[in-house]
Formats: sequence, structure tokens, C-alpha cells
Amino acid sequence: MQLFLLSRVQSWRNLNSSILQELGLAGSLETDLEHLGRTFTTIQAVLQDAEVKQWKVEAIKVWLGHLKDAAYDVDDLLDEFAIEAQWQQQRRGLKNRLRSFFSITHNPLVFRSRMAHKLKNMREKLDAIANDKNKFDLASRVGEIAADHTYDWRLTSSLVNESEILGRGKEKEELVNILLTNADDLSIHAVWGMGGLGKTTLAQLVYNEERVKQQFGLRIWVCVSTDFDIKRLTRAIIESIDGASCDLQELDPLQQRLQQKLTGKKFLLVLDDVWDDYDDRWNKLKEVLRSGAKGSAVLVTTRMEMVARRMATPFVQHMKIV
Repeated sequence: MQLFLLSRVQSWRNLNSSILQELGLAGSLETDLEHLGRTFTTIQAVLQDAEVKQWKVEAIKVWLGHLKDAAYDVDDLLDEFAIEAQWQQQRRGLKNRLRSFFSITHNPLVFRSRMAHKLKNMREKLDAIANDKNKFDLASRVGEIAADHTYDWRLTSSLVNESEILGRGKEKEELVNILLTNADDLSIHAVWGMGGLGKTTLAQLVYNEERVKQQFGLRIWVCVSTDFDIKRLTRAIIESIDGASCDLQELDPLQQRLQQKLTGKKFLLVLDDVWDDYDDRWNKLKEVLRSGAKGSAVLVTTRMEMVARRMATPFVQHMKIV
């Protein structure tokens, strides 16, 4: 459970800056977000010790349960920010802006007011949780955590637990068939939908499907999350191919190495949990990916429809609640 909690502890600090800019958040809302980030940091410092001691101290176990509940609330708020940013970007025309201003559903002032209320409640809830930790003799690891950036709040892998996905057989078959019949030089497909619907699990099922394994001699899985750093992603792709660390630091040698790895090979690359494509960075990465053989494909999972439609070429799948 520690990695689950660590993932949410990082969530506010990783809220994509482009989303905040899209929403025009400033003033008290931005201050509240910063406050939440600081509160999460103080909680994060004692998480490891709390995980150990919860089995001996029931009160600590209960405290961690409250923190986990709050973490789910954080994910819900992140979804609201992301969905609103997506809606505003899609309706930038003057006529739509005027219409949305007078719409109760999508009036930006109403949204900010609603989110201010929710953020206030979240602040109070997390402040109480942070204060409660002082009741326990928990060791702080602030220095170690600050020096260790290996915790990724949305870290995923290609391993799949098929029991976690129900009612998605049709979507899986649709994706598999599209990948198997693709004859383009490089096709890019995307699955988008709100958090918790099973986008990652669907991608894992497709990735581990026997027909996909036979079709693609090279399969690569990279968790992107909010950090679309082209050097990090290029290095991660190389490391996934080699199964070993890559020490190259500069972009040019990294891209040359990746091009060598992909040339003439038919590959499937999964980019999981993408929050922003940063057009220029994605285009640079995409050019290298075109080195693969015909039929190579990229599968993107994201919460953001605008990201899915900007990145994908022929196919975008919207996951909904079943």
C-alpha cells in the first residue's frame, strides 16, 4: 500500500502546469494547491515508518485508511481539473466562450467557485490527517525522500492481473484487431477516459495477448505520467528494449541509439498515462519511432481527450463506465 499512498502524495505536485494554465488558475486556488503539496510532503516523510508500525498499532492502521480515502478524493479532483481544462480548450471560439460564460454547467467562474469550496474541504481534511500523525511516534525520512526521486506517483508496468478488468472484452478485441491489421509505417492509437476505468489494464491485456506477441517482435512499455521529458522517455524505451540501464545523457546520442534499436523491427510501444504531449517533444520522439518496420504501432493511454486526439492518427477509443 505504500506505493499507492506515495503515488497520491505526489499528485498535487505533479498536476500538469499546462492544465493549470489552461484553466487560468491564480490567487487563492493556486495557493490552496501549493498548500496541499506542502501538506502531502509532511505526510510523505513518515509514510514508510507508518507502513511498518500499522501492524502493531491499530490507530496507525486507521490513520493510513483515512489517508487512503483522502488520496482517492485527490484523484477525483485531478479528474475534474483535467476534464474542465479539456472542455475549455475545445471551446475557445468567441461564440462558444460567450455561450459557456452564461452556462451554469461550464461557466468558468462557477467552476472556480466550486473547486475553491472543494479545495477548502480537502485542505481541512488533509490538515487534520497531518496533525493526527503527530499522535504517533513516526520517524521522518525527509532527507532521504528529497534525495530519492525514484517514486513515480503513477508508476505502471506491463504485468497484468486479468481479474481487474470486467466487461472490456469487446474493447480489447477491437484494439488487438486494429493493431494486427495495421500496415502503415507507424500507426498511433489512443485510449482515453477518466481515472479508474481500467485504461492501463486494458493496455496490459492487449500488450500480453498472444497474437500481439507473435505479431510484434519487439514490445516496449513506458509509463509517462506527467513528465513528458523526451530524454527520459527515450532512455526508458532503450532500457525497456535492452533490459538494462542506459547511461547516455544527451538527446542526440540517445536518439541515435534508439534509432539503431528500432530500425527494421516491427514494434509495439505503449505510452501509459500521458497527461500532455508537448507537441514539439512528441514530434521529435515520433520521428525516431518512424525508424521501425511497417506495421509498428504506438498505444497511448490518457485521461485527456485533447491529448488522445493530438497524438493518435487513425484510432481513438473512449473508455466509459460499464
